[in-house]
Amino acid sequence: MENGAEVERDELSLKRARFKRLVMENLDRPFLLLCHHNADPDALGSAVALARFLKSKGVRDVRIGVSQSVASYSRGLIDLSPVDVEVNPGLEDEDAVVIVLDTASPEQLEPIRIPRGVPAVLIDHHGSGGWSREFLLSVVDPSRTSTAEIIWDLLKDEDFWERTSCTAILAGIFTDTAGFRFANSETFRVLWEIFSRCRVSMDEVMRLVAPPQDRNTDESRRMAVLKACQRMEIKRVNGYIIAISHVSAYESFACKTFIQLGADVAVVGSSKGNEVRISARAREDLVRKGLNLGKLMEMIGPIIGGSGGGHAGAAGANGTGRLDEAIDFLVERIETFLRNLGD
Repeated sequence: MENGAEVERDELSLKRARFKRLVMENLDRPFLLLCHHNADPDALGSAVALARFLKSKGVRDVRIGVSQSVASYSRGLIDLSPVDVEVNPGLEDEDAVVIVLDTASPEQLEPIRIPRGVPAVLIDHHGSGGWSREFLLSVVDPSRTSTAEIIWDLLKDEDFWERTSCTAILAGIFTDTAGFRFANSETFRVLWEIFSRCRVSMDEVMRLVAPPQDRNTDESRRMAVLKACQRMEIKRVNGYIIAISHVSAYESFACKTFIQLGADVAVVGSSKGNEVRISARAREDLVRKGLNLGKLMEMIGPIIGGSGGGHAGAAGANGTGRLDEAIDFLVERIETFLRNLGD
């Protein structure tokens, strides 16, 4: 096992060296950094840090693009970006180098499409199984808890630890590990390295990614959660509690609330206009026992005519229809997992 881990580390080290060469050999070309739909702080923070690095190397034309939208708790990162953050950017320039960040499948980039002739790089911690295209370089490490950690290793190799970039990277790590609850030894190694080199406070990072708290937003969230509680269906399976509900918005927040109230797994769907969304959360002990909501959400994507994914304990899916069918599918598989825990 140790030899296998050493081989993987050597391969990743070689890929980091290839990434450095790729940047240095293409300084005169435009770079487009792409993030998945509803870009979270891990995706956008990684893009911001990488854009600042490319600018420092002399790349004049750097763009950041997101599919469809930026998550509400990511918007503070836009102010740290050295370039505008574009929604659904075009890829008319075939001379551009595209870097896809924190995106496990092409569906998560819809409606953005990368033409076959455009050289592309993938940097991610989810794995690359959802992609069929050949990448110029694929720096993928599923053992990491965030893409931001991989970006740190790439930039650290270049002695680039600019304070603003470190702040963006920390924002990605903090949110993708759920406030370090899902952190591992590599996560804490990166944190030690960053704090050893950069004068950044965690208070600053936490305020950067705090959700909006204006009165109207707060009232809307509270109403959404109360309605979710009113519509809640509870299932008991093998001593575990699954909470299921529907709302029109704030489905992720409702899921978190259900877990805080005592549910072991929470599944909440929402629909607004032509868009449907599903969010799911699970307690950490079930994740340790093998429950992987991210994998289940990948299966949900085609059912709702969209895409899904995420982490083992927190995941989501977006699409255009068949919400009830997708929720039933998801809950059935969670029930099967819980029943098998007693086998």
